[in-house]
Amino acid sequence: MRDGPGLVTLIAAMDETRLIGTGEGGLPWRGMTRDKEHFSDYTAGKALLLGRRTFEEMLGWLGNDHRPIVITRNQAYDPGGSRQVAGDIEEALTLAGSHGDNEVVVCGGAAIYRLALPFADRLVLTLLHGSFDTDVPGVYFPGWENANFKEVKRERFTADAENPLSMTFLYLAR
Repeated sequence: MRDGPGLVTLIAAMDETRLIGTGEGGLPWRGMTRDKEHFSDYTAGKALLLGRRTFEEMLGWLGNDHRPIVITRNQAYDPGGSRQVAGDIEEALTLAGSHGDNEVVVCGGAAIYRLALPFADRLVLTLLHGSFDTDVPGVYFPGWENANFKEVKRERFTADAENPLSMTFLYLAR
């Protein structure tokens, strides 16, 4: 039994090879408006767990209703405002639970996803139908197939003017 919120959800967008980002930070794709709106809608009003670098990369994505908890080994790190810092995933989950959060959403990066996967109750994944090459080594979402997740819902969307690739929103639970 863990101290923390009732549900732990991992949310991520990835290509067909599970690529979630470039080794230098940022996404290898642009113009996926549907995914950004999906992220904002799903995470609205929830506590978010993010690694420091991911937090800094996502500042433009975060609204006033998001409550980020930044996971970093640097306890002197100041994320600004009323945002909190945790030294590890367990401390971050405890912080979220102490604020009465029913669900916390883990937003990356790759190391944080790996650490949080054993605690996860749900996965909310955007599967981009295509693959991307990066000039630097990429970072990847961990495998989940052997972790007893079952598909709950699947929504498929075709490419359009604002979304150059087709994509699927996949919801898994255990």
